[in-house]
Amino acid sequence: MKIWKAHFRDERHDTDIDIINTEGDYNSDPVSFTLDEVTFAGTSLADLQPVETDIERAQERFNICKAGGFDAPFGEVPYWYMLQRYSLDVDIPVMAVRRRDNCDVQGTLHISYEFREHDPQQLQSIYKCDEERIYPDDLHVNDFTLHIDGKVCPAERRSLCFENPLMDISRALAPEYYLKCCFTCQYSDYSPYGCDDFGSMQCFLRQKENYLRVNTKMEYFDLLTDDYDLRQETFLCGGFEPRTLCEGYRGYVDGVGDC
Repeated sequence: MKIWKAHFRDERHDTDIDIINTEGDYNSDPVSFTLDEVTFAGTSLADLQPVETDIERAQERFNICKAGGFDAPFGEVPYWYMLQRYSLDVDIPVMAVRRRDNCDVQGTLHISYEFREHDPQQLQSIYKCDEERIYPDDLHVNDFTLHIDGKVCPAERRSLCFENPLMDISRALAPEYYLKCCFTCQYSDYSPYGCDDFGSMQCFLRQKENYLRVNTKMEYFDLLTDDYDLRQETFLCGGFEPRTLCEGYRGYVDGVGDC
């Protein structure tokens, strides 16, 4: 379990909070925090929702958007409740390797984002509550920056989809450091079927030999089974190896191969 230090703001709150990250399975809502007697949880920072027992209290004390409750081809869509109209600044610890002495160095990813009222000029996925169209807030990511050894390394593509900003940071770090986490590991990959914003990396440690033969999408399908663990991009275990031996499905991570 990790604790992420954060600061939460909305029209009623302006306070430091601790975000608990159990680093568990992607489907188990590993990210959570409690504020004003309401616990919010989700798979990532982008989908925080009040836990079932706190929904009524959350609607009284926070800006909550209710969705669902309509029929779809696969059956009725259950209701869900999205935390809206707030900002969050989060510090996520992450490890890197300093090239000059091959030492591990602790760094911090600082992420700042907010949910603002939807701009009708901007495209948005279709959301419904019962049979009515609704308009959840728009997400704006203001900062996605690595702080390490007194240096500041911002991502050009600021997003809560970690793949692009972490790639930007890896490229910028390349002369002096490389990230040491699932995102830069030899045995982790994203699914060719698509991935979510955070926490859906597939770890193939139990299929090392097969994974080292994968360099294309078709080889991914031909050589790998469903025997993998879902991990967060910032997770680190004892099986980490830099991504240098094969491309996998997603390719190399710039800045890691020369370590």
